[in-house]
Parts: sequence; C-alpha cells; structure tokens
Amino acid sequence: MKFSVVINPLSRTVPKGAADEIEAAIRASGHDIARLHCSSGQLASGVRTAADSDADAVIVWGGDGTIACTLNACGATGLPVLALPGGTMNMLPKRLHGDGPWYEVLERVLSGPVSQTLAAGDVDGQRFYIAALFGRLTGLAETREAVRKGELVNAAQALVEGDVLDVETRLRLSWTKMSGRPGNTEQTISAVAAAVALNSSPVPAFEVAAIDPNNTMDLVSTALDAMVHGWKEAGPVEHDVSETVTVHELEGGDIPATLDGEQVSFTSPVHIQLVEEAAQVLCAETSH
Repeated sequence: MKFSVVINPLSRTVPKGAADEIEAAIRASGHDIARLHCSSGQLASGVRTAADSDADAVIVWGGDGTIACTLNACGATGLPVLALPGGTMNMLPKRLHGDGPWYEVLERVLSGPVSQTLAAGDVDGQRFYIAALFGRLTGLAETREAVRKGELVNAAQALVEGDVLDVETRLRLSWTKMSGRPGNTEQTISAVAAAVALNSSPVPAFEVAAIDPNNTMDLVSTALDAMVHGWKEAGPVEHDVSETVTVHELEGGDIPATLDGEQVSFTSPVHIQLVEEAAQVLCAETSH
C-alpha cells in the first residue's frame, strides 16, 4: 500500500525525529509513502492534501484533535485512516487498536490492514468519535490531566477557576430511546452535566449519561470518580441509549463542552445527531 502521512510534532507524545522513524517503519514493512507532512504549521492544509492524494490510505500520528481533523477531511467515502497514538488521552487509537505504542500499532495494522466503518456524533456541525461532555464538569479535562501529572495544586486551581463544581447551572437533556428499550420513548431530564458517547457495539448508538449530584460534596465525589474510573463508573449517573440528543442550558447561556477531549463552547440549545457512516479507518485484521 501507498500512504500519505500526517504528523503533528507538537502532540504530547510524538517524539523528535518522528518523520524519519515512521518513514523507516513503513518502508521496512514493505509499504510506500506518497507524501509526508510533519509540521504544526498549516496542519489543516496538510491534512486536506493528504485526504485528496492518490495514496491508498492516510496515516495520522498525533492527538485526538489531529486525528479528528483527518477523519473529517477524509469522510465516509474518502481514504481510510490509520490513527496512531501521539497525544495525551489517545481515546480513538485505544478504541481501535487497544493499548500500545505507535510502532506496535503500526506494525500490527500494516501486517494485515482491514478497513472498517466508523460512526460519529455531530454537534451543530462539529464531530466527535468517542464522547462529548456538556456542562461545567467538562473542566475536569484540564483537572484530570493535572492529577495524572501529580500537580495537585494546579488540579485544585483548575476546579475553582473553571467553576467545575457549580451545581446551580443546570442542563435539560431530551432524547429518544432506541427501539426495543423499556420505558417511554421520549425522555427529558434535568442535570448538572451530560456525557454522550459512541458505543462500541456493531450497531452504532449513543450512550447518554446524565450526571446530577445532589450537592457540592456529591459533585466532588462524582468528579473524582470520573477522573479515576471514567464516566460510566461515576455516580450518581443515569444511563440510556439513543440516536439523537438535545441539550439546553436552562438559563439560556452558552454550554461548555469537550469533543473527544477538545474544549469547545456551544450556544444553547445543542443538537447531537448520530452519523452511522462518518469515516473509514484501518485496523489490524484481528481487531474487534
């Protein structure tokens, strides 16, 4: 196969000399390189050029934001994308390939590449491929990273300055249950924050989690659970499955959010729609 390669050298775990390393690894595997872009400058242009090239696929090495940009450029009918972990969280590479450094992922996939269809969530024209979080609790992205580094003072400061522990600002979530699920079809709930995640089953759908602690102390507990164990194990959390979700900020303000870990902000209301065929990805033949 012939690959166009996009590297974001400013991504947290992309090493110096990344271009030389990946070129050697690709050629050692018996494959070729059509073009290689390794610069944080004009990254979006480099991604578009890779997506429009005459290569068989695109290899992207960077963080979740760089990978999402590449998937968006290639789309459902464009070149398949091989996503290598080069960021901090690496949510999509872990979903597609499991844990492991970039060179192990590359070797496994290139030894038996298989194209798979990837679903996405569309939030007012912006897409996510793993999860979107809404509400002030999204400030935990910065706090969680500080905790991972052992910078507890910085973590505490991020909690306070970001009003992460605000239980007064509330959201209203509305969604439609998937067919066959028990209970009323239309669901509406008020909550402090919400998580909308793509499931990992063969049939794409959203997993909706409404986070609604009773008080600040409960919110602290939920925040810590989420930072350590992830949203699914955090409580009190209510779960459901849907294909469409709408989020309102009850006082009409903007809604802070993260899409695959990238912090953004939306004007209320926010509409989240499932895109069943958003992009094509390359995985190892034995991946599930």
